[in-house]
Amino acid sequence: MVVQLSHRKSLRWVPGEPSEPTSTLVLDVGSYFVDLRILKSNGSIDWAMAGKRTILSESPQMKQRLSEDQVKCQWAKEICSQNTEAHDDIGEFEDLPNGDALEKGSMPNPDNNDEIQAYEEVWGGIDVPSSDEPAWILRSKDDNGITFVGKVGEYFQVLRKRGEGPFDALREQKEGDKWVEKYAVGEKLPSIKELGEGAFNTKSWRQDIDVEVAQ
Repeated sequence: MVVQLSHRKSLRWVPGEPSEPTSTLVLDVGSYFVDLRILKSNGSIDWAMAGKRTILSESPQMKQRLSEDQVKCQWAKEICSQNTEAHDDIGEFEDLPNGDALEKGSMPNPDNNDEIQAYEEVWGGIDVPSSDEPAWILRSKDDNGITFVGKVGEYFQVLRKRGEGPFDALREQKEGDKWVEKYAVGEKLPSIKELGEGAFNTKSWRQDIDVEVAQ
């Protein structure tokens, strides 16, 4: 099962120059992802989404077209702060000599009247320390909306979409033996800093089953 943490190092709208206006962190566990991009300038959400990822290059057709160091992925968004759930995102990755990954694709550019434009993103990996605690992503749907809660290594991230409108986000990081809030946008969300790691009793958890989280 894939377990990884990725942070974006730069975004380039072709043919422009690369920059990084956000603090972007993606949690991947199995086929699920939680992706939060916060603007450094004001701490607001640039883009936030969660759902399922499919590696398309596993298909025979893609293997014939792509080289061995290329991967093509599709992201089906169940919740999205930009309300583009109906449109899956597709990108192709290739390894860079320094160990980073270059993603290429096309998507609406909010700085260009949402015109579809080619982009390039450079992604770096974050080491996930060895631990007896598993990585996980939970999904819930109730009167509050649809919520994704994820923990990978020393990072904890929560996204919630309330109906068709407001979007809430939380990112916390473990520093030493304490969890520290890095970003919080919108209404209050489940916090590992406040609830403690014991609230997420993972010993009995299995994939695709209902679980309870202490409040």
